[in-house]
Amino acid sequence: MAMGLGPTARRRRLGAHLSELREKAGLTVSGVGEHMGASPQTIRNWEKGQASMKKMELAALLELYDAPHEVRQTLEDARREGSKRSWWSTYRLPEWFKPYVGLETDAALVCNFEQELIPGLLQTEDYARAIHTSGGHITDPEDVEKRVAARMERQRRLFDKDNPLELRAVISEAALQRKVGGRKVWSEQLEHLLTMADLPNVMFQVVSYEAGEHASMTSGFTVLEFSEPADPDVAYMESPLGGHVIEDNSDVTLLRNLFDELRSSAMPQRESVDLVREIAPGQPLTA
Repeated sequence: MAMGLGPTARRRRLGAHLSELREKAGLTVSGVGEHMGASPQTIRNWEKGQASMKKMELAALLELYDAPHEVRQTLEDARREGSKRSWWSTYRLPEWFKPYVGLETDAALVCNFEQELIPGLLQTEDYARAIHTSGGHITDPEDVEKRVAARMERQRRLFDKDNPLELRAVISEAALQRKVGGRKVWSEQLEHLLTMADLPNVMFQVVSYEAGEHASMTSGFTVLEFSEPADPDVAYMESPLGGHVIEDNSDVTLLRNLFDELRSSAMPQRESVDLVREIAPGQPLTA
């Protein structure tokens, strides 16, 4: 998996430039859509980097915006790179999940809170497989192995020596206690969690039962941060019906603050690791 700037990030940056050029030209989204013979939503999707553009579409926009000639080739290069197939395109991921994977691929920091499950970036293959097969309505049996392989591929960035992904994970103690996949799979997952917690770029904390109520009792969520100021932070949430990326600045800020509250109420990493050892079968407790 390439660790450089991915297609999603290139589309987002291209979209930001197009939005800036449109506003500078004094045009509205509706007006541009009417000129292009496209819906306002299509224009918004281009500006948010949520959809690829054809070469002629970009050229027409840049002509409408009277964009400086020196930037037109740069933006066309970004369009072309953003239109390339992404590494996850062969993994049969659900359409609602692909935007998140694209963003996670380009993120510098992942802040993830989970209520019931070990975070995906810290799961073993067997644990991930058990989740995908826990209900026949959740994942088509023909897609299970592809989905598990994609999850393992996503984890590779945690081990990248040149550009490691930083992960801050907070989970409820319930996720540790839930024996997903049966006792053997569950036990191996807890052992794996202890191994992953040793990585310098992974911070793992547990909100224990003794902490009582906490800041997010209803659902888990993720906040992604990027190394470039041009790439604003985003958030992500899932439900039984799918997931969605959250880009509204106020909503992302709310979830980021919520995550900080959860970290404050969680045990420090060393105590969290000790709790995992206490729960995991056959794990020696530290002195």
